[in-house]
Amino acid sequence: MEYPGPVARLARLVVPVACPGCGLVDVRWCEGCEAPWWEPPLRCETGAPRLDALDPPLPVWSVAELDGPVHGTIAAWKDAGRRDLGALVAPALRRAAAAVAPALAAARASSPVAVVPCPARAAHTRRRGVDLPLTLARAAAAGLADAGTPAREVAALLPSRGASRGAGDRGRWRAGPARVRVAVGRLGGPVPALLVDDVVTTGATLARAAGALAGSPLVPVGALVLASAPAPGEVLRVRPAGAPSALG
Repeated sequence: MEYPGPVARLARLVVPVACPGCGLVDVRWCEGCEAPWWEPPLRCETGAPRLDALDPPLPVWSVAELDGPVHGTIAAWKDAGRRDLGALVAPALRRAAAAVAPALAAARASSPVAVVPCPARAAHTRRRGVDLPLTLARAAAAGLADAGTPAREVAALLPSRGASRGAGDRGRWRAGPARVRVAVGRLGGPVPALLVDDVVTTGATLARAAGALAGSPLVPVGALVLASAPAPGEVLRVRPAGAPSALG
């Protein structure tokens, strides 16, 4: 076994570093816990029952399933001060956005895509010192651009009043829809919008965000998240361009 040198040991005493997925010390993340972030994105809206209320249906993609190392990584990035993990999750979302860009082509027509983050509460942003949803939106916009789809992040939504951390899905749902910023009216329209969030479980947040945009120039055509709660049934991943079809 190779033991860390004196500088590494001192650094661990001051700022302990460990893989957020498995706890392996002296690494920001290990290869095994990094692997899910390189998988093609998967369709996940069937596991989010709150999205059933949307008409037309909203396609949703996630980079990975929200379990094990993926859950640990997101929790550490959001709420344990592991801002270094942005170097893992943001590029993963960028790759996913590039992969789903062709699926947005029909809805996009010739208009650029507005990438709209589901907003964090102001108190959370102050505590974290960074707007994490906006970070994800910028990564997604860059990924769409990588695939030849013009896009830019548009911070169009404000948090709903009355929603609170720990209230649970039912409490957040009853808190009402997110609010639309007045500046959205300057966009013209209609403009196709890709909603972006960190995770989707029941789909309540995405449904509220889509509902808040109703009547605005922004028209939700899909959503992209870092991780989704595992759902029963077949996992449908985006097949990379040029890969052989499962049908032969």
